[in-house]
Amino acid sequence: MAAEYTRIAAHLPAVFAADRESFEQVEGFLALADELNRTYLERLSELPAWYSPAGSAWPPGLPTDAGGDALLARISALHDELADWYGFVFPGSWRIPEGLTRKREFLLRAARLWRRRGTPRGFVDWFCLWFGISEPSQRPVLVEHFKYATAGERAGTPQTDDDGRPRPLPWLRATLFVPVSAAFPDAAARTEASLVVERYAPAHLLVRLCWVPGDFVLERRQGPDEDDPETEEQFLARVRVLLCELVDLIEHKDGLRLGNCIDEGAATDRLDVGRLPTDVTEG
Repeated sequence: MAAEYTRIAAHLPAVFAADRESFEQVEGFLALADELNRTYLERLSELPAWYSPAGSAWPPGLPTDAGGDALLARISALHDELADWYGFVFPGSWRIPEGLTRKREFLLRAARLWRRRGTPRGFVDWFCLWFGISEPSQRPVLVEHFKYATAGERAGTPQTDDDGRPRPLPWLRATLFVPVSAAFPDAAARTEASLVVERYAPAHLLVRLCWVPGDFVLERRQGPDEDDPETEEQFLARVRVLLCELVDLIEHKDGLRLGNCIDEGAATDRLDVGRLPTDVTEG
């Protein structure tokens, strides 16, 4: 649909039309500007169809015979520009052409992601978008330690390790359990995952990243008899043990497995820097 445009001469005061010949001359000169303005207006009317994650218009200024590579590059550049409105630079792993789908998904969901920033659900959603995780069974599980704290920790009683060092407060700790999947095919992808957690987790939290098998679930177990399930206290105690003992290990053959953490599960600050040792082993 053509954009509505009112010629410039129609905005002139009536006194300009008193002399018909003079007015026609002025109108002729202004018609040149009208033609230019109509071109600009048509371009502006295309913006909703072009400057949009779901844009369908041909990129402005791109020749129709530019070729597929040039078209993808222009679309990618447009997505980069739109992401800049959010102060976000797309990661290098979102390459053309596969990365265009993820870029477009980010732009479609950017407003919601922004509203949920800093929340557990928002953080997990952002992690899933970053690595293209869409299957519910492959979504990471974010465990906030305060939900599984002991009575003493909930009461604010200082907790210490065997050597007397204070433990981090449970409401300042979290663990992200990430199922191993095709989204993390190699050590580089898993290293990128640890960097994403470090960069986008809430600044006041110490978040640990643990790799788990694809069938990992964190819920109450059913006993031999369905009428005798795992109690709430048993479940909380089991999760507390899990948070201490499980850590991810990257083998030399680039596989993943689970094992017990060093020091028999004790939270030991080996570098004496006031933080727990990280759970990512690069190999």
